[in-house]
Formats: sequence, C-alpha cells, structure tokens
Amino acid sequence: MKKALSIILFIAVVAALFYGDNRLAHHNPIVNSNIFIQNDFEITQHDHPEEVWDKVFFGNSVVLSSYIEKRSRSGYINCGIDDGVVTDLRDMLYGGWMKVGRELVLGLNYLTLYDEFETNPTYIWHKKWYQPYAYFERDRFYPLITGMYERLLAGESVPPMTYSYQEKHVYHGRVSEAALADKMKEYQTEFFDQPIEKYEKNFAALGEVISYCKDNNIRLRVVWMPWNPLFEKPALINEVHRRADEILRANNIETLDLEDSFGQEYFYDTGHMNYDFGSVRFTEYIDNWL
Repeated sequence: MKKALSIILFIAVVAALFYGDNRLAHHNPIVNSNIFIQNDFEITQHDHPEEVWDKVFFGNSVVLSSYIEKRSRSGYINCGIDDGVVTDLRDMLYGGWMKVGRELVLGLNYLTLYDEFETNPTYIWHKKWYQPYAYFERDRFYPLITGMYERLLAGESVPPMTYSYQEKHVYHGRVSEAALADKMKEYQTEFFDQPIEKYEKNFAALGEVISYCKDNNIRLRVVWMPWNPLFEKPALINEVHRRADEILRANNIETLDLEDSFGQEYFYDTGHMNYDFGSVRFTEYIDNWL
C-alpha cells in the first residue's frame, strides 16, 4: 500500500512539474523582459499581448518586411518571422503557441515551403515536450547569469539593460544588379538545383494547416508573395507554386497571386520589398483584399 502511494505521489509531483513548466513556456517571460534580445515571434507577442489574435498575416521575412501593419486598415497582425516555413505555422497552431480568432492569411514563396530552411532555434515551438523551459533557453539564460555573477564577484555594478524596445528587421534601399546577380548564382546552388522532394514536409504541413483552420472555423487565405522581375523565375519556383496550388484548389482555399505584380523598382533584392516605397505600395495594393 505504501509503495503504491509513493508511486502515485511521484507521478503527481512529476505531472505538477511538467504542467508548471509547460505553463511557464507558454507564458514565456522573455516576451515582457528587457534583458534579452527577442526573436521575431516574441516581438509580435510583446506588441500584441492579447491571448487570441483575431486576424493574422503569417509568413517569412518577405511578409515581415512587405506588409506594414501600422499603415493597413485591415486589422491584420504582421506575424512574419525570419526564415519562417509552413511547418512552423503548423507547430504554432497545433501546439497552442499562437491562437487565431477568425482570419489567417498565409504568405507563400518557395522558401516558405523548403524543408531544409533552418528557422530560428529560439522559436518556442521548437522546444521538445521533455525539455525544461530553462534548458531550452539555456543559450540566453546562461550568459546573462554568468555575466552578472562575474561582475558582482569583481565588485562591478551590473549595467542597465538596453533592450527596452525591439523591432523586426526590414529592408531599406536597393541591392545593386551586380550584387543580385551574384546572389542568384548562390541561390541556384543552394535552392534552385534542389529536387522537389525537399518540399514534401511543408506540402504536408500546408494540408495540416488547412485542416486545423477548417476544424476551428478559421478563414484561411493564401498570398503568393512578389518576385523581382529583374530575374526569370527558376523552374523549381514554378514547380513549387504548382504543387502548392494543387493542394489549395483541392481544399477551395482562396489565393491571391502577386508573384508578378510589382516592378523591379519596388524591391530591395529578389523577394524583399524596399520598405520606403515598395512595402508602402504592397500594403496599399493588398489592403482591400485583406
């Protein structure tokens, strides 16, 4: 009897610790702290502390830098994240890391669907269920703690924290045509020469996102983000677009194709808009549709 009670007590303690750590991770104190450099999702959470985001525009850095939330009348939150892919969105939704109310718009390009595109490891949905929150955030917690400890031992004062307000990265100006041509050569090897099989996980994740939205009465729409017409689109981009469109059409998902809708003068590089006028034009263009 005592052994059974001990086992029950042990299980209860483990469950309580697991539940508490899970709640800590979902609360994520880094979001409201001024002593850590925040990732893009944490910046969005800080700017929008409400538990449910009614309208969300998700994508990678192309969405992040093209859609100017403050200039839009649509009410959509810009949840663009650096190097974001569709598997990120799936994990955010199914893991409860992001709660969407009524509307979700997904900005797609070839990189949003590329399986080997490494996203920021500090995004909270990358935390394994068995990892304690403090362990997952060790690369941010440990330097802070050891740095403060070393200063105190040396009799030095701890400097004031300097991260009181943070912003996501946007793109000003324009990359020269010569530099872009060199970049395209790099992309050819890194991305465009890859087989379509390296997109299968994100194609599957797109279907899972569609299912989630249907099950939760969320209106899902898709935008194909602009491509700089200075360069001809590689065959792989067209194939990725075609494969994703098959999934979207099969599920009656409304799409807006803006891949070929903007002149090269609006771009910073191959996909990011120039924030000073390209992003302004993009936001105006898409606002009524949103």
